[in-house]
Amino acid sequence: MEWTEPKSPTEGESYYDHVKCETPLGGIIIEWKSWKSDPDYGIEIDGKYIDTCYALENAKLRARLYLTNMQEELYQYLNTYTNGRKRE
Repeated sequence: MEWTEPKSPTEGESYYDHVKCETPLGGIIIEWKSWKSDPDYGIEIDGKYIDTCYALENAKLRARLYLTNMQEELYQYLNTYTNGRKRE
């Protein structure tokens, strides 16, 4: 996954420090309050809150795990249907 370099707060993008990554399943943003001595890193995918981690690299790994699980669920779902009909 290709993440942006850490960015300072940007009007219209994020009110907090953040990194972003675009994926076929949606945009991911990880935000944190850099003025805190021990910041937490909130993860959102297309505006949906996913989780909070306490290190940026862990948050990136958590986002990857979420997408991997979503991919597996989509594969299983699509594999149960053929031509719009559920396989028996």
